[in-house]
Amino acid sequence: MERVTPGDTVVLMTGMGAMPFMPRGETDGPPGVASLARAVSYGLKALPIVLAPPRDFDAVCGAVRAAGLGILDYAEAKVTTTRCAVVMRFTHTGDEAKTAAAEIMDKYAPKAVAAVEMFGPNKRGVKHFGAGLPVEGSGEKFPGVEHIFHEASARGILTIGCLDVGNEMGAGAIEETVRKSVPFADVCRCPCGAGFACAVKVDVTFPASVSNWAAYAISAMVGYLLQRPDILQDIHMERRMLEAAAMAGSIDGILGAPIPAADGMYFETHQCFVRILRNIVDSALSGHGISGQLEKK
Repeated sequence: MERVTPGDTVVLMTGMGAMPFMPRGETDGPPGVASLARAVSYGLKALPIVLAPPRDFDAVCGAVRAAGLGILDYAEAKVTTTRCAVVMRFTHTGDEAKTAAAEIMDKYAPKAVAAVEMFGPNKRGVKHFGAGLPVEGSGEKFPGVEHIFHEASARGILTIGCLDVGNEMGAGAIEETVRKSVPFADVCRCPCGAGFACAVKVDVTFPASVSNWAAYAISAMVGYLLQRPDILQDIHMERRMLEAAAMAGSIDGILGAPIPAADGMYFETHQCFVRILRNIVDSALSGHGISGQLEKK
């Protein structure tokens, strides 16, 4: 909130879509980005610009709409009075990705860049699935999304990574811990042999059991700071977000099916987590929680 003011832009990213395991991405990611987009628009009164690889695009659009945001192009979004986001495909690879990243920073001048569950390269530049296999093993190149973060960091723009396993963007800050703790993080199952631990560092690394949950916690804190618990989606919206991603073809990465679940847990579990976060914020704002009691002292 110190960095982002009304009218500013924030770039958000997610993407795990790759053959053969996740041809339309996974359900961990799009709802998290949608929740952050909601917090940026409803709470900070800024414009969320969401970037997604082609295979993840439909799921991201579905989740963003389910979070209560319209999707407009940039010119429309800058003048509309409605709650909205810009959602764009990021398709660039290699040197084109570097150029595209610089152009995005120049055009949109974001005050922050955040990723939720997005493949990040290891120390040799190779992106991996959580099982230690290469993302580009099928021969299809995955977009060079890391260049968005490199460019943002070079310009002093706040960068955030929401992750769970450690192969995602932003895990570079805890790379040593990831390598010691997670199977295939130190030694992978592909010719590079360098493990799947992402080497890209960000200003704020937010690990959680489910990457979506890290994003939800950020949204909840925005709601607390603004004294608006409604900034975080409610349990009904949470289900719609998961359903929207699944209807677009995203799969639960553990169960391997396009159903309203994420990381092996059905939507009811995620609703419970959202309810806990909402209750924490409600309690703190009412003065009945621990934080409220401390303030009274």
